[in-house]
Amino acid sequence: MDVISLHVTEPDEAREICGRVYFPHRLTVLHEPARFAMSLSALNLGPVAVGLLGYAGEVCLETAELETGYEINVPLSGRLLTRTGPAEVCATPATAALYRPDARTRLRGWADGGTLFGLKVERAVLEARLAELAGAPVRGVIALGPSLDLRGAGGRRWWALARALAALAADPDGPLTRPMVVRPLVDSVLVALLCAADHPYRAALAAPCARPGAAAVNRAVDLLEAEPGLPWTVGDLAGRVGLSTRALQYGFAAQIGLSPMAYLRQVRLQRADADLRAADGAEAGVASIASRWGFTNFGRFAAAYRARYGRTPSQTLHGTR
Repeated sequence: MDVISLHVTEPDEAREICGRVYFPHRLTVLHEPARFAMSLSALNLGPVAVGLLGYAGEVCLETAELETGYEINVPLSGRLLTRTGPAEVCATPATAALYRPDARTRLRGWADGGTLFGLKVERAVLEARLAELAGAPVRGVIALGPSLDLRGAGGRRWWALARALAALAADPDGPLTRPMVVRPLVDSVLVALLCAADHPYRAALAAPCARPGAAAVNRAVDLLEAEPGLPWTVGDLAGRVGLSTRALQYGFAAQIGLSPMAYLRQVRLQRADADLRAADGAEAGVASIASRWGFTNFGRFAAAYRARYGRTPSQTLHGTR
């Protein structure tokens, strides 16, 4: 995982660094040049790059065709006037701008400062994930719509997941960096994007699929029970048992009553309970055990634990002493 966190005051340096993280571009400073400054906190997570980008005043960024990736931008405050191909979008905290590899782009904003959340996704990775979900080959660029309403159900779900990546960019040393957490999080962000954005494959993603046999679902359950510490994604699990992602999700819902990842959280909660019972420590031990099993929000872990076991994690830990 490559981490960048910097503040620069030279436009050429800013253009070069930002271009390495996202895409090569031309940078035009539209305010007093002496006040120019750019801040960037970014992570390269393999198939995606995620960052928080800010400028001290209004600038314009222009790219050629992106070619190698897709981009999603969300201003955390203010607005961003943007163009991708022939489409113009006013991106705001309620509207994300989406960019395709086959289009030139133009971004103008930061007149009042502020920060932009930017997510870059490798083209091959997003197209392969869509092909697996749709059960059909994806030929050429995904014709994503130019914007995504973050107030709609699909947009809200995607943004809730993407905000966790924004938190990761802001705190690259935090608990979200654990492979058990970040790898399935990245996959969930991509799947949620494909389910929320407009594109020609939406109908295929919504079409019903055949219920898989119980044996395949049982094999998936056995894998999760045997190796809950692996950084599972639904796609990983489906591949191991010879199903599509959608078939596995449908099979779990019909047979188990939970999604595969919800079932995995239950297994990990059981393992955390076992560790709490076996531990001999103070309050710090609770947080350590929760983090070990992929629970990065201690408050949510404690609530889920109490709902399951009728006591707090601390009570279990102290009871073993």
